Amino acid sequence: MSEELAELWPLFALRVKTPRLELAVPDNRDLLNLARASGDIQPSGEGEPRYQKAYLYEPSPGRERQLLQRHWRALAHWRPASWDLHLAIRLDGLAIGVQNIWATDFTTVRSVETGSWIAREHQGKGYGTESRAAVLELAFAHLRALEAYTSFVEGNSASERVSRKLGYVYNGRRVYSRNGVRAVEHGMLLEASRWAPRRSAGISVEGITPACLELFGAE
Repeated sequence: MSEELAELWPLFALRVKTPRLELAVPDNRDLLNLARASGDIQPSGEGEPRYQKAYLYEPSPGRERQLLQRHWRALAHWRPASWDLHLAIRLDGLAIGVQNIWATDFTTVRSVETGSWIAREHQGKGYGTESRAAVLELAFAHLRALEAYTSFVEGNSASERVSRKLGYVYNGRRVYSRNGVRAVEHGMLLEASRWAPRRSAGISVEGITPACLELFGAE
């Protein structure tokens, strides 16, 4: 994104860097790579846990179009009182997945929620843990959040392990129907007091200017 555009929309200058990854608002190249990568996350066998976002299992090109629309919609509807930050997870400059962080009434509530997906060929290498730790650094150290929530579909042990490794505790469950099938979703909670002693090293946040904080409702 150009510097001139970032002056008008400071989120475009936001960068969260870990030892191996960079997280940033996707540019057009990222979006194209993510559209391609979204075809490589489906379970390889029957009974494997699925992501919660149903659009990721739509046939092409519906899946890719919905991915683009969700990103553009998040930017178009952004308000300090209700925001959803979509970040491309970049490995060696290539977008391999998406890390989301969103909130409603953040100025008052100081709570965030997170979700993510990573292309199958890059799973099992710790990138999910690293990208979650990155947005937790943004949320707690810079936005001054008090708590962070996440959830996983029953059977997704990889997602549960990431949460527990980072200090989350169990926070209840809900049952719902998805495409006529019973689905169980488990919630996890991480409070700032539990995050602090487990804070991941080697994470830096760039572009978190006063104008950027204003967009988050975190002045």
